Amino acid sequence: MKLHRNSLLTAAAIVLVLYLVSLVIGLPDWSAVVLTVVLLVLLAVVWKQPDEPRPVVTKPAPPSVVLPDPDPVFTGPPSRTVSDVRLPSASPDFQFSFSAVVQWSTVLSGSRHADLGAVAVDALLERARSLTARQQVTEESLNQHRLAALLGEPALDEKGQVRSWATEVRLRLPDADHKHLLHLAALHRREQTTLLERRMEQDKRAYLKDDVFATPGSAAVWWLVNHPGDVETALGLLDTLAELSAAANDLPIRTSAEEIERRRPTRAELAFSTAVDDLTDLDDSGGPEPEQNGAKSPTDESHQRPVPRHAPYREQFYSE
Repeated sequence: MKLHRNSLLTAAAIVLVLYLVSLVIGLPDWSAVVLTVVLLVLLAVVWKQPDEPRPVVTKPAPPSVVLPDPDPVFTGPPSRTVSDVRLPSASPDFQFSFSAVVQWSTVLSGSRHADLGAVAVDALLERARSLTARQQVTEESLNQHRLAALLGEPALDEKGQVRSWATEVRLRLPDADHKHLLHLAALHRREQTTLLERRMEQDKRAYLKDDVFATPGSAAVWWLVNHPGDVETALGLLDTLAELSAAANDLPIRTSAEEIERRRPTRAELAFSTAVDDLTDLDDSGGPEPEQNGAKSPTDESHQRPVPRHAPYREQFYSE
C-alpha cells in the first residue's frame, strides 16, 4: 500500500523522537543504531516507489471554424430600363404599353457607337414593335408571355455592334383603352343576342305562317296535336282557325253562313234601294226623247236600263 509522502515524514519524525527518547532514557547505543538503520531503509524504500500516475484530463480541442470562401464577384452586363413605351397592335384603335429591362453585350472591338445603350434599346424596341403589331388586344396576358419568351433571346442590331435582350418584360393596355375594350365587348355580345332573338322570332313566324296556318286544315291539325282528344272544341274553332289562316296568308276572311244571314237585307230595304236606283237612272238619262224614224220603243229602253246594284240580292232572295 502506497503511503503518502507526508505520512512518511511524520513516521520519520516519530522514529527520530523515539531515538532521542531512547538516548534520554539510557537505552543501549546499538538499539539506537538499529532504529536509525530501520528508519533509513524505510525512507529509502518509500522514496524509490514511483508515484501512481495521475489521470491526464485532456480538454476537447476547440472546433475548427471553416471560413466560407468569398463569393466570386461577377460583373453583370450593362442594362437600361424602359417603361410605358407605346407600341402598335393589330387593331389601329388600340396601342400597348411596353416596359422592360434591356441588357446588352458588346460585339465589335473596333469603332463603337458613343451610346451603346441607346443602340441596344432601339434594336430591342424595333423587335418588340414588329411582334406587337400582329397581336390582338384581347389576348393581353398571352401576348406578354409570348413577347417575354421572344425578346429574352439575344439578337444583334442592324450594324452588329451590340447583342441585346430583355428581362422583366411587361405588356399591357392603358386603363382607358381597357375600359373601352370592355364596353365594346359588351355591345358586341348585346348585338349578337339581339340578332339571335330576332332570328328565332323570324323562324317562329315563318313556321306559323308557312306550316301551321298555311291552310285551315293544317291549323286544325296543329290545334289537335297540342290538344289531343279535344275534338269537339276543335270543331267549334274551325271558323276561328280558318280566319287565322286567311289573315296569316293575306287572304280575305271567309264569311260564314251566319254572317251572310245576318247581313241579308229585308224586302222593304230592297224595294227602297230599287226605287232610289230607278230615280237616279232617270235623272242621268234626262227624260224621254221624241220618237224618230228607227227610234226604239219605250219597251226597248226598259230592257236597256241598267240593272240596279241590289239585283243580285233580288235574284238570290226572290228566285224562290
